[in-house]
Amino acid sequence: MTLLADRSEADRAGMASVDVAVRPGVASVPPTVAPAHPVVVWGMLALRPVLALAFQSALAVVFLVGGTVDPWRAAADWWLAWFALVSAVNLVVLRALLHREGRRLRDLYRPVAEGRRADLAWVAVALLVSGPIAMLPNLLIGQALWGSPEPGGDLSFRALPVAAAALLVVAFPIVHAMAELPTYFGYVMPRLVPILGRPWRAVLVAGFVLSTQHVVLPLLLDWRFITWRALMFLPFALWMGYVIHRRPTTLPYLVVGHALLDLSLPVLVLLASL
Repeated sequence: MTLLADRSEADRAGMASVDVAVRPGVASVPPTVAPAHPVVVWGMLALRPVLALAFQSALAVVFLVGGTVDPWRAAADWWLAWFALVSAVNLVVLRALLHREGRRLRDLYRPVAEGRRADLAWVAVALLVSGPIAMLPNLLIGQALWGSPEPGGDLSFRALPVAAAALLVVAFPIVHAMAELPTYFGYVMPRLVPILGRPWRAVLVAGFVLSTQHVVLPLLLDWRFITWRALMFLPFALWMGYVIHRRPTTLPYLVVGHALLDLSLPVLVLLASL
C-alpha cells in the first residue's frame, strides 16, 4: 500500500500540467503549449514597454550630450526606429524561451495545412473587423480630447532624415509584426490561462497590455496624448486576442495582415520627412 501511495503521489506531481487539461472546469494550457513559470510569463508581458522606455531614455541621453535643446522630444521622434530594435530584442528573447521548450520561433509563423480553409475564413473576418476598430477609436478619442483627430498623429509622426524614414518603411512593419502578436497572443496568452484560471482573463490581460504599451510609443508627458495612446488600440487588441484564442492557427496569417496594417506608420513618417 505504501508503494502504491508513493507511486500515486509521484504520478500526481509528474502529471500536474496535463491533469488540469482533463478535469472539467479547470483552465489548462493547450496541449501544444508548455507551461511556463509565472515570472517568465509576466516578464514577457512587460518586456516590450520596458524596453521601449529604456531605448527612448538612452537615445535622449545621446541627444542631451549632443546639445539638443529638447532631447526627450528628439528621442521620441525616432520611436519607430528604436521600437524596431525593441522588437528585434523581443524576438531574440522569444526564440530563447521557445528553444527551452523544445520549440522553434519559426513554428509560430508556419501555417497549418489542416483546416486552412477555415483559418482563412477566420482571418478574412478578423481583418474586415480590424480596419474599422483600429482606426475609429483613434479618430474618436482624438476628437474628444483635442477637438480634432489630427493632433495625436502630428505628435506621433515627425520628420526624420529621408533615408532613415525610407528604411523604416521596409524594416519596421516586418520586425514589428513578427514580434507583437506572436509575443502577446502566441506565447504569453496561452501561458496566462493556467495562471489566471480563465481564458477570457488571459485575453483581457494580454490585450490590455498590448494596447497600453503604446503609452511609451513614444512617451510624451501630456495627459491627453497618454490617454489617446493607451486607449486607441484597445478594441483592436482585444479583438485580435479573441480571434487567436478561438483559432490559434490563424496567427501566421494575422502576422502578415498586421504587417500590412502597420506599413502605414512609417509611410506617415516618410511623408512628413519629404
